[in-house]
Amino acid sequence: MDSPFLRTESPTPLGSLSQLSSNRPLHPTRCIHTISQEDRNSVLSLAASKTYLFSGSQSSQIHVWDLQTFTLVTVLKGHRGSVLGLTLSQDEQYLFSSSGDGTVRVWNTETLQCAYLIQSCHDVGDIFSLCYSDVNQMIYFGSQNTSIQWYDFADPQTHGSTLDIPAIPESPRKMANVINFFEDGEDADDEYERLQEELDKDVIKCVIREKNVRGNAHDGYIYCLLHAKDIPNVDGEVLISGSGDGDVKIWSIQKTGIRLLHTLKGNLDKGILCLALSEDGYLFCGVQGGDVQIWDLETHQMIRSVMAHTKDVLAIAIRGSGFVSASADGSIKIWSEGFQFRESLSDHQGIVLSLTGTANYLISGSNDHTIKFWDMPSTVHNCFESFRRPSGTIQDVPSSNTMLYVLEKWIAMRTVSGNPEYMEECRRGARFLKNILQQLGAVSRMIPGASGRNPLVYGKFTGRRSSEEKRIPTVLIYGHYDVIAADNEKNLWGSDPFNLTGKNGYLYGRGTSDNKGPILATIFAVNELLKEGLLDVNVIFLIEGEEESGSVGFYEAVDQNKELFQDVDMVLLSNSYWLGEDVPCITYGLRGVIHATISISNKRADLHSGVEGGAVSEPLIDLIHVLGKLVDSDKKVLIPGFYDNVSPVTEAEEKLYDPIVDWMRTSETAQSSTRAHHSTIASPNLSNKSDSAAAAAAAARATAQEETQCKIAAASNDTFNADKMKQQLMSRWRYPTLTVHKIDVSINNPTIIPRSAQAAVSMRVVPDQTIADICKQFEDYVQKVFSESTDSDNCISVTIQSAAEYWLGDLNSKYFRAVENAIYDEWKMKPLYIREGGSIPAVRWLEKFCNAPAIHIPFGQSSDQAHLHNERIRLLNLHAGRRIVKSLLTALPAL
Repeated sequence: MDSPFLRTESPTPLGSLSQLSSNRPLHPTRCIHTISQEDRNSVLSLAASKTYLFSGSQSSQIHVWDLQTFTLVTVLKGHRGSVLGLTLSQDEQYLFSSSGDGTVRVWNTETLQCAYLIQSCHDVGDIFSLCYSDVNQMIYFGSQNTSIQWYDFADPQTHGSTLDIPAIPESPRKMANVINFFEDGEDADDEYERLQEELDKDVIKCVIREKNVRGNAHDGYIYCLLHAKDIPNVDGEVLISGSGDGDVKIWSIQKTGIRLLHTLKGNLDKGILCLALSEDGYLFCGVQGGDVQIWDLETHQMIRSVMAHTKDVLAIAIRGSGFVSASADGSIKIWSEGFQFRESLSDHQGIVLSLTGTANYLISGSNDHTIKFWDMPSTVHNCFESFRRPSGTIQDVPSSNTMLYVLEKWIAMRTVSGNPEYMEECRRGARFLKNILQQLGAVSRMIPGASGRNPLVYGKFTGRRSSEEKRIPTVLIYGHYDVIAADNEKNLWGSDPFNLTGKNGYLYGRGTSDNKGPILATIFAVNELLKEGLLDVNVIFLIEGEEESGSVGFYEAVDQNKELFQDVDMVLLSNSYWLGEDVPCITYGLRGVIHATISISNKRADLHSGVEGGAVSEPLIDLIHVLGKLVDSDKKVLIPGFYDNVSPVTEAEEKLYDPIVDWMRTSETAQSSTRAHHSTIASPNLSNKSDSAAAAAAAARATAQEETQCKIAAASNDTFNADKMKQQLMSRWRYPTLTVHKIDVSINNPTIIPRSAQAAVSMRVVPDQTIADICKQFEDYVQKVFSESTDSDNCISVTIQSAAEYWLGDLNSKYFRAVENAIYDEWKMKPLYIREGGSIPAVRWLEKFCNAPAIHIPFGQSSDQAHLHNERIRLLNLHAGRRIVKSLLTALPAL
């Protein structure tokens, strides 16, 4: 055998440079998602149906993954050894698994329960490989004792044998878990057997008949089996086996057994570890040492031996017109139809042990306990080519994947608003969205924003209308394509923030949750209704590019194009998150916000503190005096009249908090949720307008010690106080606040007296406060405090930078009821009605502008990390949000 230290694989057979360059892929294959097995064991085997991916683990378990959301569905337990082989019946109703415990199990893929346990009458050792014949209803397996055995489901044997059936060996890993449970190890064996019997109580136990054994089928372990039909020169079904002896054997499958047809002689030093068969009759064999042998089954000749890898080839798959090989050297290599090297994939951090595929993905498993999905469809096509053609369409691209492809390209565009450096990127992002809308069936255009600011994107899908209908409902969907800046200088991100990364069912990247992901999910929901001929409403998309910078120019741009927004019946948005991880929510209220600046300055130059200190009025000290009078030590806002118009809590509103409190008491995710944890802030109880100020002041007098006690109480079901928690939630969502964000000075030097200082202040406003009243009260009070508390020759000014009204939805409207029904149909649970302490400036303005109610459906979870590092959204939520929007739009015409 070649020395591994001397061996160097050939990237391609010798050929012209033009051939090599033309054979390179135009778009490199990318890993689009990674999932990790929870038991952190090697992924030894893989099989994929249209719905699920099954992964066999070294720990004896089979993990079942949802192929749409990449989330774990369940874990199949029963084997006592490593799961070495997996295969599916042709109709995908049954999954067959082989194990190091010497058994084969048959699983129902609908119930995900074990139906049969098949055991040989001999001690076969490890069962490395298996395949199933649907025609003959037989399962074949190759084993460590060099035999090929089969079980005939048309002639079952579930009892008896002329030989004693060997005991199934116990997995050392499983036994260790049981022994650890019993501190002294006593009764561990009995407990393990009891648990196993409980798992198998409804399982049919089957035994291989002695006549169904082909002993010494090879002179080595049988590592791989392949089932085929009508191969060159052979009619009917065949079984192809590969062994550690280096030979490949072709067997005819007959009712009475298997008959050897041909032996493809190999090298004893190059054991056959895996097999794959192309449609044109080429057999690909992965061998020890790193070669891939290619046999022509027409002539039974080896036509090529490719030096593919530096270590053993452990898996092979046919993909498109070429093949893919995976190796113990950690690489996956892609080969063309002419057996030329095209590309190497090295994302795994360990040995690549298994490969399988679906129509859309190549899937690999490794001993780094991860499973990776590669964007390699079984039929090669370029999903994005249509985007490059102005007249192109993407209707023919599979809709289940198009949304993710589009999101990936959009995330890569750094649409950061408020920074001139990214202005062109923002315009690229806007143009991209406009083109997507057009290609999905909308009439789309860009609306100019304010000078030097980002444009708005408009798109309209026109619903079908019967001859009797004068008009159909119109829905305006609002969102934003701009994002918060994201750099990774401190390595807080686990991946590039502008490279969409899939991991364990989540999509990571800036904008995935806020707000590009929900926007695209909504657009594709409308597109699906349009393609299905079920779009019975007009849908207008209004997507701005300055939301993260205060929606500068938004109102003026929309008002100047008011003819585009006629007869709107409902405004819809998704720009928020659930309160926790496991219960859907409907947001029905947002606080308004006023951003202001307090500036104190003089006409002098900056002075040296050692020369002028104590002799002049210092702007920064004056500013500190003023800021100290805005909020007292009990957190009460001291502006006169600030709380006067805060609306009282009604009985109906208070009842909305009951299910939230119940959830926080019982849900594990509530205890760990950042958003729920942050709700534990002391709050007032405003029962009526006459005592609003007093109640608000009482809320503000909560001490730090009381806050800590509230947090401890929230974590303990025994001492939890529901009324107190309600008040804590209300303080976060429905009561006004004042915050000082930062202080800036004219010069940042520790020895200089700055000639000016300014503070950024915000006030969150709630029903029924008015922006004008609060602004006037704030300005008057600041001026009054400055004039009374200082004898200063400095000047003060108050500037209102921006303001947005609060929004409060009408929960009695038909639209909220329709949303609740759509959410319940999707998640099979009633949503929580929540309010938000933050603000979205456009919501209330759009309600007034369109004279239509707004509905806010959060898509994301509390852990989405919007505006923070590692922003993400769960694929399950993204797809669920798309279906909820479809359901809601379908229901609107009947309301």
